[in-house]
Amino acid sequence: MEESHTIVPESIIYNIPYIDPNLLMSFITWGILILGSWIIIRKASLQPGALQLGLESIFTYVFDLSDQVIGADARRYYPLFVGLFLFILLSNILGLIPGLTSPTANPNTTFGLAIAVFIYYNFEGFRKQGFKYFQQFLGPKLPWYLFPVKILLFVTEVISAFTRPFSLGLRLFCNIFSKELFLTVLAILLGQFLLSPVLFDKWFSLGPLLLRPFILLLGLILGIIQAVVFTLLSISYVGGAVNAAKH
Repeated sequence: MEESHTIVPESIIYNIPYIDPNLLMSFITWGILILGSWIIIRKASLQPGALQLGLESIFTYVFDLSDQVIGADARRYYPLFVGLFLFILLSNILGLIPGLTSPTANPNTTFGLAIAVFIYYNFEGFRKQGFKYFQQFLGPKLPWYLFPVKILLFVTEVISAFTRPFSLGLRLFCNIFSKELFLTVLAILLGQFLLSPVLFDKWFSLGPLLLRPFILLLGLILGIIQAVVFTLLSISYVGGAVNAAKH
């Protein structure tokens, strides 16, 4: 009986038992983050090198965004936002390396991150505001005879709240998966260019292959943008939850 394998776009075949390729890519991402952070911390100095300077720039950028959106309470959430940004950024870029794939090209990863953010910011809103936190779902105060309108507003607010993790996870997944799909097509064309004995097939695949460097550059830019968007939306959701009573 033949053993079945999961086909992963432009990736090597992983024969590690009981470990899904996407989970393995996530482990690799966390491993790179942990190892890289450890190296940077050990070599930290007042005259930072390129890696330390890059990491400090990311930290400063995320901290400033958090302060602008959340305010005085932002410091409490720095680890969450920095962790999200670094993990998503590295996950997005990982797929640009031949033989590897982006964990964020899998909906299990993106929706897992989105649901975690959803649960966390609602928990923080309830922790800080108590039951007053749920008043945001009731809408503005209306006269009693507009009770049907109030019910409609309540249903709309609830639906809007629960669509947040869906849109958050779907946006990241679709963008990174499309990048992986482009790279997969280019990998197939590369194989056709190298292995096909037909001269026409070689010339047909040569044009798209010349676009590969531009696709990689586009993938890098896309990966950075999507990491920023996911983190910024997470910051806005947390800020909206913890500052709900002020609005």
